[in-house]
Amino acid sequence: MLGEASHGTHEYYTWRTHISQQLIREKGFNFIAVEGDWPDCYSVNRYIKQYNHSGKSAQEVLSQFDRWPTWMWANWETVALAEWLCDHNKELPAGKKAGFYGLDVYSLWESMNAIRRYLQRMDKNGAESGRRSVFVF
Repeated sequence: MLGEASHGTHEYYTWRTHISQQLIREKGFNFIAVEGDWPDCYSVNRYIKQYNHSGKSAQEVLSQFDRWPTWMWANWETVALAEWLCDHNKELPAGKKAGFYGLDVYSLWESMNAIRRYLQRMDKNGAESGRRSVFVF
């Protein structure tokens, strides 16, 4: 748990990046979880793990964050961390790659839509069950 006394302060981001890199390299940590909307952060995760059609750069992916607080994650410090994670992951097998995940669901409707799209693609029965049991599907 690497928090900060204020959101958006350059020094906190820089130190958190440095500590995270050490934990990943030296202690075997394999993910970073942040106070960010999970659908947006998952797009960063896709990029750093080199998924198909995941973006050409961390800057491109992070510039798509369009909800508050964009400045909290769409900044050069997070771009640098994401590019480092991408480089770190390049030679690793899929199960060993470090990830980047958001823990917030302030974007409730966007999050629900992301789940719905996933289920439509991967589990039609699950999508139908979700439509029957949750009014937003």
